[in-house]
Amino acid sequence: MINGKKILSIITARKGSKGIKGKNFRELLGTPLFLWSVFCSLQSKYIDKTVISSNCEECKKLYFDYLEKDNSLYVVDWIQRPDEFATDTSKNEEALIHSTIYSIQHLNFDPDVVINLQPTSPVRLGRLLDKCIEEYASGDYDSLLTGLKLTPFFWQKKNKKWEYISGNDCCNRKMRQHFLEDDENSEFLMHDCGNVFMVDTDVLLKTQCRIGKKPCVFEIDKMNSIDIDSEFDFQLIEQMAKANNLTSLI
Repeated sequence: MINGKKILSIITARKGSKGIKGKNFRELLGTPLFLWSVFCSLQSKYIDKTVISSNCEECKKLYFDYLEKDNSLYVVDWIQRPDEFATDTSKNEEALIHSTIYSIQHLNFDPDVVINLQPTSPVRLGRLLDKCIEEYASGDYDSLLTGLKLTPFFWQKKNKKWEYISGNDCCNRKMRQHFLEDDENSEFLMHDCGNVFMVDTDVLLKTQCRIGKKPCVFEIDKMNSIDIDSEFDFQLIEQMAKANNLTSLI
């Protein structure tokens, strides 16, 4: 809880992955991928309730297996996600809404704020989650998402021809060190990296969207922004952890 607001954290871990088979329950640094997000949620000093939304039987088995060796998981509720909310084209919002309503109706927990932690973003070093919550609570926001700062040097293929779409001459563009970085005049772009999402519960339920009209984009570094989409991403995290003597990703 923060500022009197109760927080529900939902780890969305559906079965099936086209890119990497069994991705959500594959081990990373000795821990099933989806559990890194669960443990991160449990370590937060602000989150009141943590649930897992999944239709994956392997994740469910691992969850109950870990109950036997980690008592902290006893406070985590498993919410069986309906298969219609777990297709390749399902939006995360469908699972978030289902879990929020389930929490209200069956767990006797009516949250003011909903957090979504996706297993494919397992790295949340440096108290990232609690820093996001603190920033969210400090401003007039109705939602928050994490972002990675990028230079605005973008190209797009249109009608089989590559075009520079960043609004200035690609040959006379500024050097990165000349860009303005203050909040009001920044020329950098922020890429939605998918690590942490927060939203007021009423906004989520009314708009069916996890991003409201008054969002905060919380800047994170490259290590925390790694999103696992390929074998390379697994290897990258493992090698970065080894290089930095990390045994934990949170």
